[in-house]
Amino acid sequence: MSLQKKDGKIQIRLGINFKLHLLASGILLLVWAIYPLRNGSHLGTANPFFLFTLFTTWGSLAVKAYVYHCHLDLIPKFFWLFDFLDVAVISCIYHLGYFPVNFLLILYFFLIFLSIRQFAPRETIYLTLLSLLGFGFNTVLLWPNLQTTGQPVAPVFAGFSVLMAVTSLGLSGIFTNLYAKSDLNLAKHFQQMLDEKEAVLREASLTHANLEEKYAFSYTLTLIQQSLLEEMDEANLLSRITDIIQGVVGSYSCAIFSIENDQSLKLSAFSGKELPAEISEIVKKEHSLVAKTIKTQTIQNEEAATAEERIFWAQQGINSLLAIPLSTKNNNLGVLLTTGAQSFSFNGDQQEQLMIITNQVSLALENSRLHKKTSLMAWHDSLTGLYNRNYLNIFLSVVENNTEKDLGCILFDLDLFKVVNDTYGHSTGDIVLKEFGAILAKHTSTRQIAVRYGGEEFMILGLNANTEDLFHLAQIIRRETAALNFSSNGEHFSITVSCGIAVGSGGFNEVFVQADTALYEAKRTGRNKAIIFDPNYKG
Repeated sequence: MSLQKKDGKIQIRLGINFKLHLLASGILLLVWAIYPLRNGSHLGTANPFFLFTLFTTWGSLAVKAYVYHCHLDLIPKFFWLFDFLDVAVISCIYHLGYFPVNFLLILYFFLIFLSIRQFAPRETIYLTLLSLLGFGFNTVLLWPNLQTTGQPVAPVFAGFSVLMAVTSLGLSGIFTNLYAKSDLNLAKHFQQMLDEKEAVLREASLTHANLEEKYAFSYTLTLIQQSLLEEMDEANLLSRITDIIQGVVGSYSCAIFSIENDQSLKLSAFSGKELPAEISEIVKKEHSLVAKTIKTQTIQNEEAATAEERIFWAQQGINSLLAIPLSTKNNNLGVLLTTGAQSFSFNGDQQEQLMIITNQVSLALENSRLHKKTSLMAWHDSLTGLYNRNYLNIFLSVVENNTEKDLGCILFDLDLFKVVNDTYGHSTGDIVLKEFGAILAKHTSTRQIAVRYGGEEFMILGLNANTEDLFHLAQIIRRETAALNFSSNGEHFSITVSCGIAVGSGGFNEVFVQADTALYEAKRTGRNKAIIFDPNYKG
């Protein structure tokens, strides 16, 4: 660290020292220049020591100018040399005062006082001793001048003056040193206060940043919880969650792999940079990072990945991995995998936050699956898997507002099904119902649904239908039903179905009554046939 950066006050001292030195050098130069004007000869000729002093002063000034402007960092290391040069220059100038004690003594006081801003401990004492030594040499060299004046000075008075000067210089050094220590302690105290204040501000800044991060996380968690409450569809739910997490963590990508019923892994949602197609095969391997996370049910990072995985991810520009299990008390649901371009992208706080989020997501995912399962139970017949009358009501509430008014209906009734139950038992009857339900399920689409309406009664209901297409469909189903072969207790039997068809725009109740009427006619006229409703039929 340079001296200027270390202590600005020392820089001020150097500036004052340099300016005083420059002033003294200028005065000497001015005296040398005007001396011939008054005395007719050069001062150097009359007093060669003056010329030596002039050159010494300007030489030292040149050295100072170079060091102060180019090598300021050398001063703390060679402060003793620069102080020695200062005392030497002052002693040379002082010698021009002719008497042992003269008006130039003040220069020593200036020099000592300027050492208040010490470069090193006890520099003031060192400078005071140098000044006393320089003053002592001056006293010895100038003492004979006392007797060359017109009125010689008494040795006692001269000695007293020297003693007072020495005492003054000594006291000046002592008091300057004490003041320097006091100033140094005060500066240290102020610096300590500044350091403490800076530490408090730094801690406050960190606390503020931490609070902002926690606020952002709380807001994120609120968004996630809102999504969990609003969205029950699993695919949409997971897609929204990955978008939120990827945005908050600032990761390269975020993906959720769910565990299917057959225990296979499926990429259910991702956000960020598109994942390569090979990712599905990578995560399915036995020792993959995702597989380890599922097995251990603990959070894992890139260190747990295999060498093959690390190479694969490095090729994608990814150096950080974080896999967090999605699980509840009773079920392992999958893994959340988030990636980062930088090494060690996810700190402890982010990992803790992601754990909290994944706990919420796990519960929501289990609720979503439970809701889906409950919906299936509520809307589907448990035996055949076809829609039940509950779902039929929902379907009808939707089609009531549909602009396509033609509603087509096929009613099915298994012929003599009661005989099957009475002869072969209800378990065999259930098998017959399942097989027939499977036939109906094959012939449904997004525009028409198959419903188990009651015991052995079934229905296909569709929009924008026409009688020819429904009749053709009914005939196919009737023939496929007749081709079924059942056995019970060594006996083989088959079964037939009767069909009633109606199309109309008067609403479900009207079309249903018409299809039921046609079904009755098929039953009455021999069964195993499909009849289209005839409005002219009188019964």
